[in-house]
Amino acid sequence: MKVKGVGFFEAHVEKLLLGLMVAVAAGVVVLQFAGSPNAVTVGNQTLPPARAFDPVERKAQETAGRMDATNVDIPDVEGRDAALAGLEDRLRLPVSGDVRLLAFGKPAEIDDALLSGQAENVEYAVVSPPAPGEPTAATYAGTLDPALLVDNDELAALVGSSQPYDLVTVSVETTYDGTALEEAFRTAGAGEVRALPFNWVNSIEALGMQLERQERLDDGSWGNATIIEGLPGQPSLTQVLQEDAADGVLGRDQLASDARMAFEAAPDFRRPLPVRTIAGPEWKPPTVAKQELAAFGGSDRQAQAQQAFQRRGNELTRLEALQGQLREASSGQGGGERGDPRRGGARRPGGGGGDGDESPANDRRAQAIERQIAEIERRIERIDEEMIDLGYDPETGSPQEPGGFADQTIDNRLLASEEVRLWAHDVTAQPGATYRYRTRVAINNPMFGRDAVLIESQRPLAASPVIYSEPSPWSDPVVVAPMTAFFLANANDGRGGALGPSEPTASVEVFTFYYGYYRRATLTLRPGDLIATEADLPDDLRLPVLASVEGQDEPFGGDRRREAGRGAQRPGVPPSSAAPTSPGRSPGSEEPQDEAEGEPVPDEVPAVVDVYLVDVTFEPTQAEGPADRTTQAVAYFSQLSGTGLLRRVASTDRQGELYQLLSRSADEGQNQGQARASLEALPERPRDADDSRRPTSPGSGGKGLGGGGGGG
Repeated sequence: MKVKGVGFFEAHVEKLLLGLMVAVAAGVVVLQFAGSPNAVTVGNQTLPPARAFDPVERKAQETAGRMDATNVDIPDVEGRDAALAGLEDRLRLPVSGDVRLLAFGKPAEIDDALLSGQAENVEYAVVSPPAPGEPTAATYAGTLDPALLVDNDELAALVGSSQPYDLVTVSVETTYDGTALEEAFRTAGAGEVRALPFNWVNSIEALGMQLERQERLDDGSWGNATIIEGLPGQPSLTQVLQEDAADGVLGRDQLASDARMAFEAAPDFRRPLPVRTIAGPEWKPPTVAKQELAAFGGSDRQAQAQQAFQRRGNELTRLEALQGQLREASSGQGGGERGDPRRGGARRPGGGGGDGDESPANDRRAQAIERQIAEIERRIERIDEEMIDLGYDPETGSPQEPGGFADQTIDNRLLASEEVRLWAHDVTAQPGATYRYRTRVAINNPMFGRDAVLIESQRPLAASPVIYSEPSPWSDPVVVAPMTAFFLANANDGRGGALGPSEPTASVEVFTFYYGYYRRATLTLRPGDLIATEADLPDDLRLPVLASVEGQDEPFGGDRRREAGRGAQRPGVPPSSAAPTSPGRSPGSEEPQDEAEGEPVPDEVPAVVDVYLVDVTFEPTQAEGPADRTTQAVAYFSQLSGTGLLRRVASTDRQGELYQLLSRSADEGQNQGQARASLEALPERPRDADDSRRPTSPGSGGKGLGGGGGGG
């Protein structure tokens, strides 16, 4: 049947397109293989694609050859010499044709123009450096290195005439805002009064810290202030500068050089070493020492830790008993073993096998025991946290030992530092006295040596090389560690006993300081009894031997920058040369010498306080109402000097910071090792032939006192 309305092209269009595509494909194949292959034109050459870069490579090789050639012909250019001469003349001319340059702001104040000998009629603003922050003071006790007393009569006067050379000290720490000082200099001045030029101020650095001390008197008031600066027999940098200025040998440039040195050796001047000791607790900065004392706690904290440790032991006993019961109850169900009751948690016994009774009653009993075990383990965890908070090890019940101190302070330029850390030491503090301290930071005077450019009324301001900041606030009172002390532990007035009234008694803890540590003894007193007993010393303890080194007759110093390691490297890190060694060994020797060389100490040391017990009574405590009133044991003591009665309350006497300090020292002293001091010298390192006494750092010159830290 014929299709109506469809033409030939419409009926066969797809066949026509297919034929066309086949013809095109055939043509491409013929051109690829029968005719000429693909080609590119490079320059005037027609090349296949694989050789398209050959002409470029040849050109590069020809160019490299011409560049490496040494026999290059220089063309003769007319006027070449004249052109070179003209260029050299232009190079000698100024950059600008007009020597006057446009100012884009206020010109810098350069004081060199004022140094021609004629002073401008300019008044400069006088800046009072701002005060440091509130200081923190702490007391320390240790045994001096005997080597320090050689040729140092001032220091020797502070200790006894024979070993051990025990000494109590106070260290004071504070911070200073150097950016506030920079702002004070920068913003000073108004109207006709100018701020100091920048190049006067930018060399300012901290040269040290001055202490001011007041002692609390018997009536509770504070006595006159005493200035403490430097260590006995070792002048501070500020003292040397002031002496040199008075002698007319200190110039402005030398002062700037000393200020740079004070920054480059900032730890030595901002945070000098404490006096070097061979025995005693490790020295740490006051802020660190107080934090550790607070964590150590007094008798109340020790009692809490003791009670917690006992509770922990009881819980462990119950836990072990329940573990045994659980094993019995689960023996018929595979009897899964539990882990260590000190570490593991409750685990549901499982596992297959077993010939025991698998009754529901046994299963319920095992589940009940597991619940009890889980509760006990939770209680043990809470006790562990409680003991850690108290500063005690839950496993052993002993105080946790803090790590050693390493000063990691990063020191920057004074005027760029928001918080500069500083400390200083008072070795003249009297044992048992109560002091408070305030501080001043010493800086180099930016006006020093510039009297020629100051107006007449301000020239006296240029006389001193050192100026001091405003004083800080006073520190909290600090009780200097006494050589002997006692604390009331318990008291009984003798009434209400099972056998009727008896004589009053008081139990006391007595501390006496000997060879670096406090020694503890306990004593029960009756009215009229003097506090006199003896405290035990560690076995085989010997006094140090002052060993002489041939060719050297001065004590080693405390320059912690010396690579040889003499003196302390940082506060609290004992130096290798000052590390305690056994008596009977010479420096650097492994062979023991005569054991009699180190004099042994006695087995006991007297612990005597010139105080006797008067009476014991129970007094009511303060309370809001009669129902809240309780009584507390109070003991009254009298001094042999008859200066008055001492009142001690048993419940609070051992809770203060002083008791914590002495008790901790006594604990550490029980394991005291042997100590030995060696006498070695460091060579003098004078700055120049005419100024050999200017210190390069505290302790230099072979007689430094620095090097604090504990001995054995």
